[in-house]
Amino acid sequence: MKHIALYSLPIRYMLIYIMLILMSGVWLFLLSQGLGCSESIIATMKNVINAPADKSIEGLVEVVTPHLFAIGTLIFVTAHFMLFSTKVSQKISLIVAMVLFVFALFDIFAYFAIAFGLVVSGWIKLVAVSSFVLLFVVMLGLVGFSL
Repeated sequence: MKHIALYSLPIRYMLIYIMLILMSGVWLFLLSQGLGCSESIIATMKNVINAPADKSIEGLVEVVTPHLFAIGTLIFVTAHFMLFSTKVSQKISLIVAMVLFVFALFDIFAYFAIAFGLVVSGWIKLVAVSSFVLLFVVMLGLVGFSL
């Protein structure tokens, strides 16, 4: 990290904070899909695939707007910490950040595909959430590696 020790403390805090945000986001998604009513996480996942919870267009817009802002800001800050890295090339940093933005948009707009009836099953939302979270964990790993 450009050999400045002061960068490592906020970056470590950010890594812990973002991991907690990601875990709570997945947890809230599962709760909104009926985790509290089901016996287990597996039953909730099957429910999401077979019959995802109905969402109105107004509800989607209400959810998408703050998520676009929050996820975009989170990726923006994390990507900038990666740009300070001396161990990870800037080309890899930029590629990971851009792909992460694409996955974030895919994750957010997967609900629209379900709401408009383009997809009957909720598998697209599970794929979108999983791919976004996995790539974000990879990005956090790169930031952690660069400390």
